[in-house]
Amino acid sequence: MDMYKVKWTRLQQRIFRILCIKAGQNFNLRGIAKLLNVSPTAIANSISELEKEEVIKIEKSQTMNLTSIGFNRDSEEAINFKRIENLKLIYESKIDEFFKSEFPGCTIILFGSYSRGEDVFFGEKDDRNSDIDIAIIGTKGKNINLVNFEKVLEREIIINFYKSWEEIHKNLKNNILNGIILSGGVEL
Repeated sequence: MDMYKVKWTRLQQRIFRILCIKAGQNFNLRGIAKLLNVSPTAIANSISELEKEEVIKIEKSQTMNLTSIGFNRDSEEAINFKRIENLKLIYESKIDEFFKSEFPGCTIILFGSYSRGEDVFFGEKDDRNSDIDIAIIGTKGKNINLVNFEKVLEREIIINFYKSWEEIHKNLKNNILNGIILSGGVEL
C-alpha cells in the first residue's frame, strides 16, 4: 500500500508550500525561483505534475512569453492539501507550544478560514489578507507578543479569549467547534 507515499519531489513540495502561503497571488517562473533560490528551469520542470494534479493553476499569455502560476482555489483536493500545509506551518512555528505554556489547562482552537485552508494573502499590508483566528477558552484576556509568529506565518494572528463555553454566542461556538483543537478538549 503506497497511500502514504510522497508523490512530489522536494522542489514540488516547496513550490506548493510557497503558493499555499501566498494563495491569492500569482507568480511567474522567475518570481518563484527567486523565492526558493533555484533556477527558473528547475521550476518549469517541476510545475507540470502539480498542474496535472490540479493543485496549481498555470496560465500562459497568448501575446507574450509569460507564465502565471498560482494556487488553485477551485480544487477541493488543493484546499485539503493547503489545510494540511497550514497546520504543518502552525506546528513548525511552535505557536501551539507557546500557547500551551502561556495558557496551561485552557482549550486552544484554531478556527476560521486558515483552519479550513481557505485563507488568502494578496501582499504586505493588504486589507483583503486572511488572518489566523485562535480561540482560547478558560481564561481572561492577556497581552501577549505574537510579532515573531506573525512574521513566520505571514499572517496577522487574532486571539479570542473566553472564560467559558457558555459565554460564546451559538453561531460563533459552531464556527469555533468546526476548527482544529491545538490543546485541551471540548466537553459536550
